[in-house]
Amino acid sequence: MTFTRRLEKFAFWIGLLLVLGYWFWVRPRSPGYIEDFCGDISRRVMAENLKIFGHPVFSTDLYMAPTGMTVPFFSWSLERDWFGAYFWLLNKQLPFVWLYFLFSMLGSYLGVGYILRKMGLGKTGAWLFAALLVVAHIPRHFKLWHHFEYIAQHWVYWSVFLDAWIWQRFYRERRWSWNLELWRAVCLVGVLGTPGYLWGPMVLEWTVLRGAMAVWLVLSLKRQKTFQVEGTLKRAYLPVALGLFFTTVVLIWFLPLYAEMKKLGSIPQPIHWFAHLGYVVRPLWIDNVLGLFGSLIQWRPPFFNNPETIVSIGWFHWVPVITALALIRKRKAGPGLGLVAPYLVIILIAFLYFGTGARNFVHDIIQTTVPFMNFFRVTSRWGMFLPYFTAAIIALAWPELSVWIQANGRRLWKPIALFLILSLVELSWLAVPPNDMPPLDPSTEKLLQDVADAPGTTVLDMPFCVAGGNGVCTAQQCPNYPKATVGACFSTWHEKKVYGLYQARLVPSQCEIYNRAPYRSWFHAWANQRCLTPPEWDEFCGYLDEHPELSAVLVYPG
Repeated sequence: MTFTRRLEKFAFWIGLLLVLGYWFWVRPRSPGYIEDFCGDISRRVMAENLKIFGHPVFSTDLYMAPTGMTVPFFSWSLERDWFGAYFWLLNKQLPFVWLYFLFSMLGSYLGVGYILRKMGLGKTGAWLFAALLVVAHIPRHFKLWHHFEYIAQHWVYWSVFLDAWIWQRFYRERRWSWNLELWRAVCLVGVLGTPGYLWGPMVLEWTVLRGAMAVWLVLSLKRQKTFQVEGTLKRAYLPVALGLFFTTVVLIWFLPLYAEMKKLGSIPQPIHWFAHLGYVVRPLWIDNVLGLFGSLIQWRPPFFNNPETIVSIGWFHWVPVITALALIRKRKAGPGLGLVAPYLVIILIAFLYFGTGARNFVHDIIQTTVPFMNFFRVTSRWGMFLPYFTAAIIALAWPELSVWIQANGRRLWKPIALFLILSLVELSWLAVPPNDMPPLDPSTEKLLQDVADAPGTTVLDMPFCVAGGNGVCTAQQCPNYPKATVGACFSTWHEKKVYGLYQARLVPSQCEIYNRAPYRSWFHAWANQRCLTPPEWDEFCGYLDEHPELSAVLVYPG
């Protein structure tokens, strides 16, 4: 075996070990019981409906409502929750979400590595670059186990890099393969199996790339440049079959979801959580460097300790991107900035989306023209997509980058070495433990098991929470948000009905269930951190007498 062949195999296995090592490092310490709708609640609700109806139904009787409660705006995912519901029915103790994350990372690594090889990076560079992209995703790292909907992004990886490959062939080689377009269509359908925040950006990315291809085609035809159309019927069978299969599965799940959403009418979608633009370009090594000086420096910039504002992707992304932009200019005998123009447009949209601090015309245009983008209300979450678009620019400019490094590596070894050192410092942030809840105290587990064994079907949590992530109901009926969501999360342990509702979005009509006596006085007492008055105690005791189905009343003094 030649040295080159050994190096290629070594790179593949090193990349695989990096992926597996990171996956094992971030393993959750316990089932989730706060944030993102309590982690496993979505799977549990879907498992309940599969057991009762045998197919997806977007309502549940897990919550104490007169006739159950509609739940189309849980953090649903076809792959994670519907498919995972079968595993819940088999063994609810199985750490399915963690295993799902493993298959997502492995699929992303193998898929991106394969595409990068086809784009000309060489096997060694392709596997190492793919491993870096899959592991070194700083915004995702700080959302792990806090926002479950972002842990599995394989369809996003495949979509972006398949588009980069299609665009590279189109721009550099004037070739277009309808077989590759069929695979991209499979990804467009496949992403609908993941949570909704990924849908709109992937449709937008697809649209921008096709718009760029149309413009470039018109300009090339005016210059009398020819294009070669490629594709064979034999290679179309598999993507067409997979596309039809995924479409069928998605429709079985999506149509009842859409029907339930239509019943609720117009959903309030306020835009908020704007990330400061400085966080985008802020070097991740700055905290490490300043920390070395300790007490000698009185000021340190605040770290992004809130998962909603972590949009920095590190200089290990931005430095190669800026270098690539400098090298591909036509004045440098490169292919021109048109090579990466579509991704620059998408990055600009991201900047305008989360960096302005207020709703602007870009939000209105995108949300009214791009399917599913109306649900993209937390603008800072665009930071989740920046690593993909910057990495696509690096991959597209790889021929110029590699030639430049080979020609100037010895002369510029000092700045290159400094960049590598600082990149390692930035990547050390991946060693920060994810935002994860600790395991339950054994006494709490015993309490919840006793509740599970007690007669009755329902638990009354005091306080409980009626809250929408879009702000509906929250101020009136969840004054202790988000802490008051823990009661609903504990239902994963005792498996009884609970009071309240916590979803990504609510409509005012869903608040009406609890907008009556005695609940109004309870919400008022919790908001004012006071005890119930004597008349309210009498009303409360009378309520307990009227509801013999209650197994327990769980009180949360804090």
